[in-house]
Amino acid sequence: MKKTTLMLAAALSFSAATFAQTPAQTPTQQKTTLKLAKVAAPAKMAKVIENVPEMITKQPAGKLYKDMYGYAKGFISMWGMIYEDKMDGRARDFVVGDDGCYYMSSPITFQYTDSWIKGEKGEGDTIVFKLPQQIMVHEVGDDQTMNYYAARLKFQKVNGENQYVYDESSQDMKFVWRNDSLIKADTNALLGMVSEKGDWNGLGDLISETAPNPFVNDGPADPSKAEKFIFTFHPSERTTTQRISKVVIEGNDFYANNIDPQVPEAWIHGVIDGNKLSFTGAQYMGLDKNKHQYRFNIPFNVYYDESTYETVYQQLKKVTFKYDAKTKKVNKCPYGFLSNYGYRNIAMEMQVVMQPEFEAWNGVIAAPQNPTILQYQEASSGEGCIIFDLPRNNVKNSFMDQSYVYFNLFFDDELVTFYPDQYTGISEEMTDVPVDFADANYAFQTHGSQHRVAIYDSGFERVGVMGVYQDGDVRLCSDIVWSDGSVTSDIRNAHVSGEVQASTYYDLSGRAVAAPAHGVFIKKSVGSDGTVRTSKVVVK
Repeated sequence: MKKTTLMLAAALSFSAATFAQTPAQTPTQQKTTLKLAKVAAPAKMAKVIENVPEMITKQPAGKLYKDMYGYAKGFISMWGMIYEDKMDGRARDFVVGDDGCYYMSSPITFQYTDSWIKGEKGEGDTIVFKLPQQIMVHEVGDDQTMNYYAARLKFQKVNGENQYVYDESSQDMKFVWRNDSLIKADTNALLGMVSEKGDWNGLGDLISETAPNPFVNDGPADPSKAEKFIFTFHPSERTTTQRISKVVIEGNDFYANNIDPQVPEAWIHGVIDGNKLSFTGAQYMGLDKNKHQYRFNIPFNVYYDESTYETVYQQLKKVTFKYDAKTKKVNKCPYGFLSNYGYRNIAMEMQVVMQPEFEAWNGVIAAPQNPTILQYQEASSGEGCIIFDLPRNNVKNSFMDQSYVYFNLFFDDELVTFYPDQYTGISEEMTDVPVDFADANYAFQTHGSQHRVAIYDSGFERVGVMGVYQDGDVRLCSDIVWSDGSVTSDIRNAHVSGEVQASTYYDLSGRAVAAPAHGVFIKKSVGSDGTVRTSKVVVK
């Protein structure tokens, strides 16, 4: 069995204690008295910006320190207000350049940027980053952009308001490069983001420390022996989530994966002692490459305190479950886990995993049960939506491996394809929607077995939903369940087959087009059996 310790490199100036010795904080930032008042760009800064080199977006040549582990204290901006914040587990690259210079990626911890700033050798082990240096281009409108820069900022009152402003006395930001660790030396100056107009955007690091990542996910010796289990938990008091988790039992060691959807292949490790199974301490899960942060699984109790009207986050040293050695079932207990970015403080984007339980899956494959439409609202006067429930069990009442479950929508008899130009939270067109898919724009939302999909089109009489189980060549479908906004009715199968008898083209506004030319169109094909298929056609 591998042993994972939560000890950071001794070279770092911040605490190298285990998580159990550094209590997590509630996932709320502390509001400050800092203001985002507009400040005219100093003449010196404006002159410097004219001569700032091009933004570095490619990894410089040299020795690469990949995905180092970063921690920072500083500020973020939300809703026009400035909050103190901490970020633990930021993944950051660092290069000791072949040209004798030093390069740090994404220098502002609280705002990931796919760019680098360049530093030069100073006295001893000091690196001097001469700022400002451009780190981001932000689109603010049609063909309009705003450039943002990493700059040295100092605290100053402006018109009686607390501010961080461009430091005209010096733009040298010093770090120490020691024992393969990078530490911000001047903790009074803010490494912040400013616009080309000199305005601070509320983001910046007062403390920034980065070291090689010392953690390893503690997994089984032989993952090929994994069995599929049903993993059930409650992200809230009113919500139940289920998915398939692979489990490996090696002696008294119990391993399970797919606990955290951000790092589904990562394992958590528990120890069996008779009829008990315990998970102890914060366990490193791995890197969420989309967020550029490291995830941990931590024993926690999360509950709502009705006397204070607040959610309480209570860190535990370990969480223990009743375990049935014969059936291998792990019975739920009142507590659970927190899947979290970093281990020092609770991140805003954590996942609550209360009352988790595991039971062996019987592996019976069958078509999904019919969905139930709970609400359909037309998009006649703004955004519409459909809310429906798709059971997690199939028609043989066996739990479905959710990684193979999808749903389709139909407008009248047309199968709907979702396009990124309309549903901007997706990166490519999508017809089969993964059952647990949710996007950042909230057009697709999922809450356990219930789902909400935004609808922007109009001009059809009813909407249909169909559940789909798709694994390789095996495709099993429920009936289509329909709603016209008042009743749910008319269950009917509608699979496209037969020869195409007629085709009609529509533009993206839904208008029929006799002869499509120069653009994107939707092609509606009617088969000899009366069924309908839709597809996207690009005419150049």
